[in-house]
Amino acid sequence: MPKHTSIPSSTKPVNEHDIRFLQHALALARQGTGLASPNPMVGCVIVRDRAIVGEGFHQYDLCDHAEVVALKAAGEKARGATMYVSLEPCNHSGRTGPCTEAIVKAGVARVVMATRDANPKVRGLGLEHLQSAGVKTELGPADIELDAKELNEAFFRWAASGRPFVTLKSALTLDGQLALPEQRKGKKREWISSEESRAEVQRMRHAADALLTGIGTILADDPLLTDRSGSPRRRKLLRVILDCS
Repeated sequence: MPKHTSIPSSTKPVNEHDIRFLQHALALARQGTGLASPNPMVGCVIVRDRAIVGEGFHQYDLCDHAEVVALKAAGEKARGATMYVSLEPCNHSGRTGPCTEAIVKAGVARVVMATRDANPKVRGLGLEHLQSAGVKTELGPADIELDAKELNEAFFRWAASGRPFVTLKSALTLDGQLALPEQRKGKKREWISSEESRAEVQRMRHAADALLTGIGTILADDPLLTDRSGSPRRRKLLRVILDCS
């Protein structure tokens, strides 16, 4: 794994103006929920003279990373501009070429990122390449970095350990039960969760790649196990059922 790259002090420290555009980049990144996996959600904003000249977010099926989407939108206006991106730009080739090369070629003068990438293929190397090419680099404040890491918590877990990020969802009564007493006696089943919590469950499903449950739940409830958020996703939610038989 490459050594962590420290970001040197700059004559243009991150300010409220920078924070506003970093927050906008994070908002763009969230539009990639259900559309970016298995890649991380990334948003990018290019600003010149305090005006947005290009922006975009990553969608896996469209290949281009968020930085390239924003650069294409900005065109020649990217030269001398500042790029705000929710994640450290990549410096390796995969389905696409390195974003760092595209940034340097476009003449971007400064890159402000919300957080470093946890992927060993990227972490620190994107910064090193940009700095060696004369591009100024900045890291956002701690609260922005925390938001950026939380946004891609699942991807960071996979990149660091090769293991999936698992979220446990369970509706419980105040005394820690999964069903009301009369329901446990075979009477009519009623919701113990609210409409708001059920809507949140759908949001969680939309952000996930797979939904796992046990055969007991399948036999008792015959659940649909689907994403009913209404939001677009690039592939159906994978349904996984655990059964010991």
